[in-house]
Amino acid sequence: MRSQDIMQGPEWANVRALYKAGGFTDAELKKPLIGVVNAFNDICPGHVVLKDMTKRVKEGIYAAGGTPLEFGTIGACDGIAMAHDGMKYILPGREDIANDIETMVQAHRLDGLVLLGSCDKIVPGMLLGALRVNIPSVFVNGGPALPGRMKQNNPYGGEYIDHSIIQQSEGALKSGKITQKEFDWLENNAVPTIGSCAMLGTANTMCCLAEAMGMALPGTAAIPAVYSQRMQAAFNSGYAVVDLVKKDIKPRDVVNRKTIENAIRVNSAIGGSTNAVLHMLAIAYEARVDFTIDDFGKTALEAPHLVAMIPAGAYTLLDFYEAGGVPAVMKEMQSVLYLDNVTCTGKTLKENLEHFENRNRDVIHAIDNPVHKWGGIAILHGNLAPEGAVTKPSAIPAEAHKFTGKAVIFENEQDALDGIRALKVHEGDVVVIRNAGPRGGPGMPEQYKAMKLLVGMNLGSKVCVITDGRFSGSNNGCFVGHITPEAYDDGPIKYLRNGDEISIDVDKGIIEAKVDFEARRKEGASMPDNKVEGYLYHYRRNVASSSLGAIIKTRD
Repeated sequence: MRSQDIMQGPEWANVRALYKAGGFTDAELKKPLIGVVNAFNDICPGHVVLKDMTKRVKEGIYAAGGTPLEFGTIGACDGIAMAHDGMKYILPGREDIANDIETMVQAHRLDGLVLLGSCDKIVPGMLLGALRVNIPSVFVNGGPALPGRMKQNNPYGGEYIDHSIIQQSEGALKSGKITQKEFDWLENNAVPTIGSCAMLGTANTMCCLAEAMGMALPGTAAIPAVYSQRMQAAFNSGYAVVDLVKKDIKPRDVVNRKTIENAIRVNSAIGGSTNAVLHMLAIAYEARVDFTIDDFGKTALEAPHLVAMIPAGAYTLLDFYEAGGVPAVMKEMQSVLYLDNVTCTGKTLKENLEHFENRNRDVIHAIDNPVHKWGGIAILHGNLAPEGAVTKPSAIPAEAHKFTGKAVIFENEQDALDGIRALKVHEGDVVVIRNAGPRGGPGMPEQYKAMKLLVGMNLGSKVCVITDGRFSGSNNGCFVGHITPEAYDDGPIKYLRNGDEISIDVDKGIIEAKVDFEARRKEGASMPDNKVEGYLYHYRRNVASSSLGAIIKTRD
């Protein structure tokens, strides 16, 4: 075991003494030392449950013959950081978490890891860290919140609602479609419990994909935060990691090209977040797998949309869990998956799936009876995005899959929000929000609120929003993000002008502008003054394009 390299003999007595100062015994120090990475805090509702879960993880580790060693990392809430400068720090936080894990594991020669997180960038940050240090690891999430219930006038068409309806309803309030009293009711009832947001946003998407890759125990991703099974999952995850240490099964044994492709197909099947593109490309990088944005696009087309969860349908993670969750959808799509890869159970995916079934085909469709024949994510190219752009067909109304309109330019998110609230955007417009990429933002802030305001104004399919920034997993309507190169890197989006004609064809994978960009480059274009300092200064100088996963390189 790695830990024993600095634990045996008189020359390492100082290390033993320091552990003993914390109350550890000789017997405990001879066992596998398992890092328990806890992203608990009081701010993020998706992480409140992690304090109690960590206790159960430690008990599982002890029961299996290991010694748990807890340490913390950050866990910022996208929802609270939304639509202000705080959102610039959310994606950079992913790299912070990976660095925290690397630092603690390597400084203390730990033997294994259990990673506890729930929300958007925390989950991929933990997976990146585990892949980088490559010691036996199990990820366990805190679980989704229970949804709110609203049977009348439900915009999603079912009986459940979630946090994202609040932002959407601001547009409805602004346009007079609902009253202040109705809006206040939504604020107080849309999120009735702790947990990650109840719809299929980035948080729950990445928890599902961690399970699909084999980094989390089967059937654990969708267990609600407030259910007793969540604590059982914590115990079992702690127990499982000790077995992985004994068998020497490491993250890069689990995560390879086959499992990455499996996860991308599952993302299409469940209608997962566009942010999965960033995170899966980054995961591929840390897994030492050569995988491009176009590989993602090709793989995403290989599975149809099987589960219509909010924002792409009426169902929530609660419905998905009750129907069987990730194993049930993977069992329905076995014909397009690799089944022979090892998972964190020590067994293959095929062996794991034998114990599960689809309990509700209204929620999880059979692969020969999909919700949509197209997949959940599409990669677009064209003269406006020569290095690629990302959209989500499963969340775009069919009538808006092909859209042509005139550009209405906003230089940043706040200008766009002000313009939309001032009713300066009209049916048929293409809203352009630029200077929002990984370097231009910096931090690639989500343009979530602008899209939600438009949906609330009943313009979601009548206006298209395009940006070099990104969107939330909860967005729906007509939108295209991750346009590369970004404006900061002299991409074509920098040279768009008000009134330019822009065409998007989601099904053909095209985004074009009727613009001679070479001529525009010769004429030049001004850039807004957007100086930064602190961490964002370093992030801007080092981060790669979103078409490369917005990674910060960690090796030559």
